[in-house]
Amino acid sequence: MNTRISADDAPATVPEPAPVPRTALLAEVIGYAGGALVIVAGLYLASELWPGIPTAAALALAAVACAALGAAGAALHTSGSPPARRLRSVLWLMSTASLAAFTGILGDQVWQLSPAGTTLVTAAAAGVYGAAQWWRTRAVLQHLAVFASAAVLVGTAVAQLSLGNWALGLGIWTLSALWGGAVIRGYLPPRGAGFFASGFGLLVGIQFAMDVPAGHLLALATVAGLLAGGVLLREVWLAGLGAVGVLLVVPQTAERYLPESAAAPLAVFIAGAVLVGSAVWLAKRRGRSG
Repeated sequence: MNTRISADDAPATVPEPAPVPRTALLAEVIGYAGGALVIVAGLYLASELWPGIPTAAALALAAVACAALGAAGAALHTSGSPPARRLRSVLWLMSTASLAAFTGILGDQVWQLSPAGTTLVTAAAAGVYGAAQWWRTRAVLQHLAVFASAAVLVGTAVAQLSLGNWALGLGIWTLSALWGGAVIRGYLPPRGAGFFASGFGLLVGIQFAMDVPAGHLLALATVAGLLAGGVLLREVWLAGLGAVGVLLVVPQTAERYLPESAAAPLAVFIAGAVLVGSAVWLAKRRGRSG
């Protein structure tokens, strides 16, 4: 019997990734430290060394920080190394935070807007700025920054209607559900960041919505949907957030409808047992399927 293995039958070897140069990692760390120092120095200057800082000076500091950090990140656009991409993403996130500070000062001290109006303007400006950065890079931090800005914008707008916390929660929940649908269809990459943002927003929304009885039903359905979606889509973020949702929702629901009763801790115990059993079943099923 010929036991020789031809070249076509030999198992393909996966090439090892090229090691990242130490200089690139060093530049990344230095960039993080420098960006953080810019932010910290500005805050310290405004609060300690110059407590009565004029509005024009505060606006100038925030504008300079936004422009400098944004330009530093843009200067890295031609580099394809992972450290450079991560550094650019962090620098642009700091630039977005500086823009939010600039807009907040402008709305509060110059335009004399209400706190809600200042929040709306700040969230809108940060969201548009972050969206432009995300469109260029599809980076995780920019994705999360845009979602956070959109959630603050929607939550603040709904809160002005004075309908109660349930309406605020429903607004954030709706935004998060639509966001997750767009991620599934491939409109909002990267998928991992999109699923995390959507799942986290759903959990935040149901916490506000549980002020009313119908909110508890929505919360239970949301947690079940996160768990099922995590399994069907094979997305660990959704499944993990679903498990967190169980820890948040089941005790609150049991305490509301089964107060001072042994049924409340029993319901929590059953929910935990179901989660453990599901995890074991999924692990064994995955092991059998390879």
